[in-house]
Amino acid sequence: MTSSKSISISIIGGGCSGTLVAVQLLRQATVPLTIYLIERHNPQFGRGVAYSTQEDCHLLNVTADDMSAFPDDSGHFLHWLENQAHLTQSLRPQDVHPKTFLPRKLYGSYLQAILNEAEENAAPSVRLQRINDEAVAIEPQTHGATVHLQNHQVLHTEIVVLAFGNFPPSNPRVQTAEFYSSDRYVKSAWSNDALNELNSEESILLIGSGLTMVDRVVALKQHGHQGTIHVVSRHGLLPHRHKPDVTHDRFNPQTAPQTRALVRKIREEVQALAAQNQDWRTVIDSLRPVTQHLWQTLPVDEQRRFLRHLRSYWDIHRHRIAPEIADVVDELRNSGKLVVHAGRIASYHEVTDGVDVTIYLRHTKDNIVLRVSRVLNCTGPTYNYEKLQHPLVDNLRQQGLLCPHTLGFGIKTAENGALLDRKDAPSKWLYTLGSPRIGDLWETIGVPMIRVQANNLAQELRKQIETEGKYSQLFGVQSQQTTASTAKLL
Repeated sequence: MTSSKSISISIIGGGCSGTLVAVQLLRQATVPLTIYLIERHNPQFGRGVAYSTQEDCHLLNVTADDMSAFPDDSGHFLHWLENQAHLTQSLRPQDVHPKTFLPRKLYGSYLQAILNEAEENAAPSVRLQRINDEAVAIEPQTHGATVHLQNHQVLHTEIVVLAFGNFPPSNPRVQTAEFYSSDRYVKSAWSNDALNELNSEESILLIGSGLTMVDRVVALKQHGHQGTIHVVSRHGLLPHRHKPDVTHDRFNPQTAPQTRALVRKIREEVQALAAQNQDWRTVIDSLRPVTQHLWQTLPVDEQRRFLRHLRSYWDIHRHRIAPEIADVVDELRNSGKLVVHAGRIASYHEVTDGVDVTIYLRHTKDNIVLRVSRVLNCTGPTYNYEKLQHPLVDNLRQQGLLCPHTLGFGIKTAENGALLDRKDAPSKWLYTLGSPRIGDLWETIGVPMIRVQANNLAQELRKQIETEGKYSQLFGVQSQQTTASTAKLL
């Protein structure tokens, strides 16, 4: 490494994951440090894709009391909200409480606020540099690496954190793949122009029936769409709704040697609760603290079996939606304006006034043909880093610095978030968190998990530097307590 006067850490990705790492570093660093926060999409650092939406109908899928950015201060988000009347004026006072599901755009403002606060209150020699550009290559050096940006700028840095977040979905495999270049197809439902110039009376097809689909459906409803909204997915399953007053401490299995045995235990617990007129959500929610451990105790073959047979069912039970959002979905289904098909797309045939989509229905030999004006891909993020086409991922993969996970989900990482190279050796300068670790942790994409990883990663960087006997004063003995800084932020 170079002298202590030129330490730098590059965080690639300025969404939620990257912002939380930057905040932790700004709060902990006490000697000269430059943090480069690099974001290719959104000049509003902190929001990323998930929290950039300005739709009031796009709500958090977790209650406000579990959305603090800091694992040591569970009420931080709520305390911040109490002093943001200009942001919450469109909400009724009774809608802002610990168990409410708030608009995601509010959380985006919160992430921006804590980043600004951490920068403002950082030690004098600690600085944050926001860079609105794309990292396209990383070149390892004797100590650290060189990060190459798309605009030809070069950053020399000791440590790199990959905070990619979620990549857009891949196109479903069909025989008529040329349709994917049509203006009637939108590869990512989060594209800014996804619903542009869509006639409110026209039919539309959404591919995928998970959380992304729900977001698009409620947005269409809010914008007054009157046409039929068709949804197709392999199983035709939609996310369940949250229910209030569900406790989380009943079921706590310690091992999961077989997927089938774990499912049997879960069913037994659900049946026992049903006999007492209690809700199945208690069982699923009680698994949250041990899901990562259970996943890691499963042999690889059992993990594959879970992904192949049970993932869709797990997702709709585990990743639920706010009750008011579920009400909108139910209303549209009951009125016939939202139609869900279980099956797979066989082909597209574009015609003058739309596109005919042939769907093979599940468990039958039948097929149907839907004429729609637009097709939106709502299948969710791409996690397969073997097939992912992205300049930086390609660069790191070719060098053997980034290795796709055996399961085809995420990348190989060590317990501390360091990337494993092609020899399974952990990097001393290249780290990640969040969705890239899905193969190792499974439960890794929500704020409650990411905030812990961000805090742990900041501590790990300190540990690494101190172990090498250099820059032992880069970080203070302890993180500044969140509660102490809350007053400054407010």
